[in-house]
Amino acid sequence: MMKASKSTHNLFTGILIIATICISTLSLCGWLIAWCLDGANVKRPLFLGILLIVGIVILLWQIWRTQSCTKELLNLVKVDMPADVRTLISGRNIDPEKVVLVQSSEPTAFCFGFLNPQVCLSTGLVNLLSKKQLQAVLLHEDYHRQRCDPLRILLLNTLCSTLFFLPFVQEWRRLFEIQLELNADQYAVELTGKGALAGALYQLLSHASHPTLINNKGVVAAGLSANNLRVAALLGNRSTPERISLRSIISTTFILWVLCFILMT
Repeated sequence: MMKASKSTHNLFTGILIIATICISTLSLCGWLIAWCLDGANVKRPLFLGILLIVGIVILLWQIWRTQSCTKELLNLVKVDMPADVRTLISGRNIDPEKVVLVQSSEPTAFCFGFLNPQVCLSTGLVNLLSKKQLQAVLLHEDYHRQRCDPLRILLLNTLCSTLFFLPFVQEWRRLFEIQLELNADQYAVELTGKGALAGALYQLLSHASHPTLINNKGVVAAGLSANNLRVAALLGNRSTPERISLRSIISTTFILWVLCFILMT
């Protein structure tokens, strides 16, 4: 009886929280619409203008940093692709012209470029992995290339950096980036099996080091990251999917309320 009463209490508490969030969100939407339609207050268009300018500056800075760093990298350390690696690439219906190899002992792979993305591999990675594992990494990165994920990450970073004061947005970015990696993992697994990609990630974990090829602040690339959770997921030990926290939703709602109050008075 006590357990049933407690379950009912938790249910009504959850419903009350959801209702409060919904009502608050609707109120904020109404305020925002009225705010945008009312041009009498100079604070409102000024605030939107500042956000727009900040967003454009962040976008252009990321593009400049990425283009200059990747261009410098390829000019300095780009090497010819070995015949066996080129054959491996062609065997998976990947255009060899879309894959570049750089001389570096650091085992790494990443997808770069916004409108015409390419995949970059290091000689350290090629020497470290088996052919099957290298195929899995290539397919993982080629998935990012096909979907133009560097461009999506660029736009995501711009939005989240502009709205840095909203906790909800920052959590959403982290979950979005995790989902990008899981989708690329799934694509590679369907074509090579779980063992190949899990083995590649384990090798990267075993040779973990501070990245030096694309660790410049502001550089946007879909890099191959390895962690124990991803290896465990590939081996079948799946945990509960992460979600945006209730705390983040409530705090973001409160910040928007305060912001609307300041701008509408």
